[in-house]
Amino acid sequence: MINKLFKLKWLLIISAMTCQYCHAIQKTKLETDSIPIYVEKNNVIKAIEFARKKTLIYLKNKNYNAYCKIILENADLFEQFNDKENAIKILFKALPIAEKYNLKESQISIYRKLGDLNGQIFEITKGKKYLKIAEKKALDFDNKELIIRVYRGLFKIHAASNSDSTFYFLKKIGYYSKNSKDKEIIYKNYSNYSQYYLSVNENILAKKYLDSAYNLALEIGDKKFISRSYGNLGYYYVTVEENHEKAKNIFLEILKNFSEKNDPEITGNGYLNVAAAYKGLKDYKNAHIYLEKYIALQDDIVNGRINQANQELETKYAINKVETEFKNKEKQLSSKQERNQKLLLVFAFLFILAGFIFYFYYQNLLLKQKNKIKDIDNKLQYKIINATLDGQDLERNKISAILHDQVSAILSSVGLHLSAFESDLSKEKIEELVKTRILLKDAHDKVRDLSHELVSPLLVKFGLQFALKDLCENNSNSIILFDFQSNIQNDFRFETDYETKLYFIVSEFLNNAIKHSKASECLVSLELFKKLLVINIIDNGIGFDIDKITSTDGFGITQIRARIKNINGDLKIKSGINQGTTITIKVNI
Repeated sequence: MINKLFKLKWLLIISAMTCQYCHAIQKTKLETDSIPIYVEKNNVIKAIEFARKKTLIYLKNKNYNAYCKIILENADLFEQFNDKENAIKILFKALPIAEKYNLKESQISIYRKLGDLNGQIFEITKGKKYLKIAEKKALDFDNKELIIRVYRGLFKIHAASNSDSTFYFLKKIGYYSKNSKDKEIIYKNYSNYSQYYLSVNENILAKKYLDSAYNLALEIGDKKFISRSYGNLGYYYVTVEENHEKAKNIFLEILKNFSEKNDPEITGNGYLNVAAAYKGLKDYKNAHIYLEKYIALQDDIVNGRINQANQELETKYAINKVETEFKNKEKQLSSKQERNQKLLLVFAFLFILAGFIFYFYYQNLLLKQKNKIKDIDNKLQYKIINATLDGQDLERNKISAILHDQVSAILSSVGLHLSAFESDLSKEKIEELVKTRILLKDAHDKVRDLSHELVSPLLVKFGLQFALKDLCENNSNSIILFDFQSNIQNDFRFETDYETKLYFIVSEFLNNAIKHSKASECLVSLELFKKLLVINIIDNGIGFDIDKITSTDGFGITQIRARIKNINGDLKIKSGINQGTTITIKVNI
């Protein structure tokens, strides 16, 4: 009763204060509206409505800096609630404006955000591309805070793909933040070092940085920092000390403080980690329950809706950019042509005797302009072909990643379920379980083989030389023998996207040799001269008339030429009837 009277008293006081100061409160509210405030109040709809109104106001007033800033805040909001599709969509709306008005800081932030989001949806190659653009722009802009953010994104995406460059970017972050007194930056550095040392099995150093990160998170008082640091310690107890009971208690404590709605990323990681801890404790029933929760939370990523929308937006943006470039150049040429026509008419009236000279000049000028337009059109066609081929490569990588990372994980989950039920089966039903396991293994193997066909695992793990050597060995048979030679050191690696493009170019030429050359021998050689890579493909087959091929220029050759031109390379084909074929590809590194 006392508590009720006390509460009633305070309600009356608050009510009186509200009536007395309602105007002041309303004024303060107008001055403090923002996306973070609405998020803090857990009012997502209000936050989104506020962002939409502000974007329209900023565009109308041509305040493009503020427009890009609110777009980035809105993208963070969508990302927080696992709506990466809308996050990417609005960033692509802001990017042309940031580029048009040369808003350098906004460009860097948008490209960095696109890189982070693509990494989260397993578009690793695309994510690295955007982050490298952001890195170049940030270094030119010379802003330490932006540089640290970009390198943090590069570290994260390279760590996720087990790249050899991971520690390089970790050192870059340390270099640019070594004199910083910002506790949040220091906390994130501790977390990054602990993640790296765990990945290379430097467990003593990893534990040192894990403890430092957790203690600093407690000092800062940020709930998410504390949760992530605590979760990292749980992961350490599972993988290093194999103390599954202690790890389980940590992950369950984290799940108490977060929900799927408020933070799906932390909740999803919690489900997966608790399942692993229960598995270590041989509690397969609870492991199954939490693994099912994790799989349900990842449905949006597995079904490909976000990836598909991302691909469509990027392709549309790339093609529109190419078409806009072509139209601008065409307009410039047309304007120049009109000026020249007027000039020629003036001279024609003033100098009738010189009319024939100007007439020939005019015709020659038109011819040059037509050739320029034709050249622009050819370049446009090459760019569209390259955009299409890049899209195919990205789709191939995306499907391979989904098969390897998602479908394989689900099949493994099925195997875990079977393990959970095995102890309850009779001897007669165990035979049926064995058959089921065989079928499950067959399905898993087929998924793995399909993933390897889409993207060569040797290419990803060991590089171009090993992948091409394996390609030659696999295609050799009693009819044709492929020989591979190289003067490059075995451990030498090129940039990942560069190696992928070269691999598919050479693969296409080998397929042509198998189908059309009727050769018994074919040599594939790689030679590196400082910054120039030379690839030769030589066969002793029936050859062909090079003039006819050049005149018709089939679509397959057009695609290959477009691929090579896209990486600033040069293609030469030497052949003749019954003289074999020599193909030489030269590309700058």
